[in-house]
Amino acid sequence: MNPRYYLYSLSKVAVTALFLLSAVFIYAETLYVVNSQSRTLSKIDTNTDAVNNSFAALGNVPNKIVVDADYIWSVNSGDNGVQKISRITGETLANIFVGTGSNPWDAVKHQDNLYVSGLFTGKVYRINTISGAVTGNVTVGTAPEALHVIGNKLYVANAGNYAQNYAGSSVSVIDLDSFSVLSNIPVNANPQYLASLDGMLHVSCTGNWDNIAGVICIIDSSTDTVSNIINVGGTPGCLWLQNPELALVADSNGMNLFSYNPSTYQLLHGMANPITNGGSEVVGNDTFVAVLNPNWGGNGIVKLMQPDLSTWKQYTVAMMPTDMKLGSNPSSNEDLVMQINSISAYPNPLKQGSTLKFFSPLPMQTELSIFNVKGQKVASYPFVGKDLSLPDLKLNSGIYFYQVQDAKHSSRQSVGKLLVIK
Repeated sequence: MNPRYYLYSLSKVAVTALFLLSAVFIYAETLYVVNSQSRTLSKIDTNTDAVNNSFAALGNVPNKIVVDADYIWSVNSGDNGVQKISRITGETLANIFVGTGSNPWDAVKHQDNLYVSGLFTGKVYRINTISGAVTGNVTVGTAPEALHVIGNKLYVANAGNYAQNYAGSSVSVIDLDSFSVLSNIPVNANPQYLASLDGMLHVSCTGNWDNIAGVICIIDSSTDTVSNIINVGGTPGCLWLQNPELALVADSNGMNLFSYNPSTYQLLHGMANPITNGGSEVVGNDTFVAVLNPNWGGNGIVKLMQPDLSTWKQYTVAMMPTDMKLGSNPSSNEDLVMQINSISAYPNPLKQGSTLKFFSPLPMQTELSIFNVKGQKVASYPFVGKDLSLPDLKLNSGIYFYQVQDAKHSSRQSVGKLLVIK
């Protein structure tokens, strides 16, 4: 059933339809944690607090995972392969060999391809997710790790030569059409994590855990040059851009959290004044922030905090957790709607005349539509990438709904509510 049915019914029974919309678009937020030493995948339902620490059996030295609508892709460094896992059952569906001696480290999914970094070979491999075949590889820099897609370019963090204080640290830029390297951008020591906002790539450079402190390098994807450097200090690692005013950075030592403004690049909490309730990985949504405490030598802890970082609840996972990802699962109304992305609007409520911004955790190429409570479409805009800014939006005060739809699957949609105030 098309969700617009509910939107149009608002003109007749507004209160009832609003309740139906709320019921249809409820999604259980699920956390997946890679337990590298236990070689298991934990599945945490943050709605029911159910924890399954053996949801899936993983391969040899599992490191990072990619979570899409249907599958989990585990990058197993010791197997030189990628493991395809059902999100529903935890069953292994395929084991894909990447390359001899590749020691795959991380992966990113874009359209029908999975791109995998080969730490020991200095290459990025392209895997067709439908056939499971490795369809190409390209040489990048020394020790490639994290990957991130902006538009039609794949960015690769090359950690550099660890025996020489990470000499050669860089970010490679790959054109996805030709699958060839466009450039290599020198950055600070040991870049390990990537994220983006408004076309700006944020590169978390961990440093050498000794006398080279960590920083965040900002790369302008329009010019592929470093435009800013944020001197965080310490050992910054995984980063999550919560909104245009707050970026949270995990601590590779598993102790602290750091923060900065991702629009102005102002450092808020660095090594001189860290947020002490931290961990080695950080993810989140509009409802909570999740931090992974690796608890080296014991079972890991996943801490859930409110958006203001106050303590909420925590879960125990298995041994030596190395990665954590958040996935949104449809509720029992799965036959009605499947979510493709958790699109968020900011600020919400929106003051009339202010700039409205939309954010997606994954890159998109679709259309965003805005409906009033009568179900009438009042505006539509192309949505390409991970963010959309609307400075001249003219809406009367009231309640609106925004919607994006998967271009390939008309049944897969994401809907949110927007309040406009005077």
